[in-house]
Amino acid sequence: MLALATLENWHISSLDVQSAYLYGKLDEEIYMEFPEGFVPPHLKNKVLRVLHALYGLKQAGFTWWNELNESMKELGFEQLKTDTGLFIYKEGNQIVIAIIYVDSTLFCGPSKALVERVKAAFMKRWEYCDLREAKEFLRMNIH
Repeated sequence: MLALATLENWHISSLDVQSAYLYGKLDEEIYMEFPEGFVPPHLKNKVLRVLHALYGLKQAGFTWWNELNESMKELGFEQLKTDTGLFIYKEGNQIVIAIIYVDSTLFCGPSKALVERVKAAFMKRWEYCDLREAKEFLRMNIH
């Protein structure tokens, strides 16, 4: 996709979702003890129910991906069946392709205005670090 975008002189914009795994909602009951040093005296013999995924939970990646997929559908993207990290947004005869690897995201397409509009809609859903015009993605330099 990066080669195609470069050959076609598409606009490529980048962002990272902050604390992505913490967005995942758990669909099962998981409990944990209070972290050491944070136990209120009146709750000394109690545990906490975890409602959202935490880093280190085996479910964290899966629950984040489910949240992301739902968000992309709501934004009008269609996920490719052959590569689950690629999403396509179509508006008339224009397209925007989102390339997502865990929390690293690229939006690319021939129309800079459409790419930026779709990216802005995505950014309303998540906390993010806007990397603007992509210079690098997964340690690959983009020129």
